[in-house]
Amino acid sequence: MHYQVTKQEISAAKTPHHIFNINVLITHLFISMIVLEIGQSLQLILVPLISSLVILYLYIRKQKLIKEESWFVAAHRTIAWRRGRILLISYGIAMGMVVVYALFDIIFPGGLSMNDFSAEGTQTNLGEIITLRFSAVVIFVAVLITFMQTGISIYDAGRGILEPSIEKLVPRGPNANKELGEGSDEVQHANTKKMD
Repeated sequence: MHYQVTKQEISAAKTPHHIFNINVLITHLFISMIVLEIGQSLQLILVPLISSLVILYLYIRKQKLIKEESWFVAAHRTIAWRRGRILLISYGIAMGMVVVYALFDIIFPGGLSMNDFSAEGTQTNLGEIITLRFSAVVIFVAVLITFMQTGISIYDAGRGILEPSIEKLVPRGPNANKELGEGSDEVQHANTKKMD
């Protein structure tokens, strides 16, 4: 649905989506790459920690400004927060997988290890490697989906578009943005009416 919005509302509606995408790019791309190059794998916990703090910021900002901003901007802030929630859930699932493996490893120590056939007799812990890889896949899929959806939301915000189902989460009040119609034809028709 298209809505009547000002340039300031468009800019404010895009902001939480930009913050979300910058968070994803910096934490999941750059910090992960740096840690894998020069750090220890345990330091990868910084990625969901920093990302979660940014998502918490989006939530706090949404709660603080939801009454002050227009309905259109509040709806886009809610969408950005809900995307952040998907990432938080993926972090929880990945952490749960690691905890289950850790418990399994405590109960059956070395049960999922493979001999390296080296002179030192070392072993590779296959269970740990598999668990970490599957955990990373869960997070990667969530990051990919939310990143693409957020790009679409930035485009929609620039055109004054919102999915009408958002009204369930952010009810329209008397001061809500005026509806212009479903498709671009309705918007063009509304704009020509203004010119007449």
